Amino acid sequence: MPVGIAMAAVTRVGNLLGSERPREAERAAWVALSLGAGVMLASATLMYGLRHRLPALFDADPEVYALAVVSIPVTAAFQVFDGIQVVGFGVLRAMGRTRKAALVNFVGYYAIALPVAYWLAFERGHGITGLWWGLTVGLALVASALLAWIAARGPATAGKISVEQR
Repeated sequence: MPVGIAMAAVTRVGNLLGSERPREAERAAWVALSLGAGVMLASATLMYGLRHRLPALFDADPEVYALAVVSIPVTAAFQVFDGIQVVGFGVLRAMGRTRKAALVNFVGYYAIALPVAYWLAFERGHGITGLWWGLTVGLALVASALLAWIAARGPATAGKISVEQR
């Protein structure tokens, strides 16, 4: 669902910027970000509430069930940050700021999330939950960076974007 909201944000924010209505584009961006976060918060709440029932639908193995039950709360947190970052990238895409967004993506996932996930899972012995926590930390940093960027340099400040600014 956040991908659909992100695509709507790309269209709406991009059209408003193209129509030289940056304040409305800014409002549309924040509405889309709120919707993305809200939808995924609902998903996270549902996942957390059903953390004992969902794994039973897929596998009866007690070890797999136990791993899923302890992992679901972390994956629920992951959902919220994922909704924010997906829509945040959509807003930046609408603004024509794709190169900087790609850099945030690279640093957040490859330079932070994967090393932290490896460290937690294998060096600290947290297994699959450590992998999820590492990825969640990276995703939270990416989502926070995008929110800060949009707050400081969002659609209301976009103006005309040259190729050098992308």
